[in-house]
Amino acid sequence: MQDLIAEELKLQNRIYHALLEHPGWERCLTNTVRWEEEHPPEGPADRYTGWSWKQVNTAPSIINALIGLGFVDSLYESRSRSHYRLRSVEATKEALASLDIPGIAQEPLNIEDLFADIVGHDRVKMLLTFALKADGPVHVLLVGPPGVAKTLMLQDIGSLPGGQWYAGSTTTKAGLVSLLLSERPQYLVIDEIDKMALVDTTPLLNLMETGMVTRLQHGRRDRVQMTTRVFAGANDMRRIEARSPALLSRFAVCNIPPYTTGQFIHVASKVLVRRYSLGPETAEHIASEVVKYSTDLRDAVRVAKMSRGDPRLVFEVIKCLWGS
Repeated sequence: MQDLIAEELKLQNRIYHALLEHPGWERCLTNTVRWEEEHPPEGPADRYTGWSWKQVNTAPSIINALIGLGFVDSLYESRSRSHYRLRSVEATKEALASLDIPGIAQEPLNIEDLFADIVGHDRVKMLLTFALKADGPVHVLLVGPPGVAKTLMLQDIGSLPGGQWYAGSTTTKAGLVSLLLSERPQYLVIDEIDKMALVDTTPLLNLMETGMVTRLQHGRRDRVQMTTRVFAGANDMRRIEARSPALLSRFAVCNIPPYTTGQFIHVASKVLVRRYSLGPETAEHIASEVVKYSTDLRDAVRVAKMSRGDPRLVFEVIKCLWGS
């Protein structure tokens, strides 16, 4: 028992000092503690499914850093989803309670390291930086094919203090209004906005036009004025243009072209080295083989994960994926 207590105290101390070094992680860990307390394990502990990065509104890059430090455990990982849990809820809570860090509303906007893990797309990153620093709300829509780092850039914005992530494919009018009224986000990030149901875009359009969010509930009308910048992503804006030209007109549209072969090898290699700790030669080998079949960064990551960084397995994995 004494050994367990000592380990918990060591973990708490490590989390505390990590938070002093990375104040932006406070919101992320607060979200995970809240989620785990609201969703306790049901049944055997080894069947606990944990949470995804979207459920706790935390960028995967931050979760990967927390895993590397031993603060978070990976429970499940597949091509389409990953689930995690805190190493210790109590140690994390105690570390958070020990902090003397200004609240989110008081944190200055620090975007110096934003998009640091994203190679290329300098024009797009500069536009997003201008929008984040603008005197008033400017809304940006990133449009491009899958695998050109749209989601990575949106994840970075969503991880900022005051940021909230929402998936367009699962967004509902009631859910969006509830999120806006409860969280009052400074930065609302919506991925796959082209998959958002037309009826659910009404409160979003009102927010972007007037800064006003309205909810009628139990005969009472809640009206809240807020300053929120909207950043969204879509594979194709033609669907938005056809269904809601008014919504599209509220965005500064930034088209992201697909990678050329050389760009993909360069970018994918950097991503695999920075985010997945592969050696430069192995990363370039994987990128050079994947680009023969795909320029989607997710495919390079999948091959890296399934081959476990072993160059001898890369060809076997690719053969299974593309039948080469």
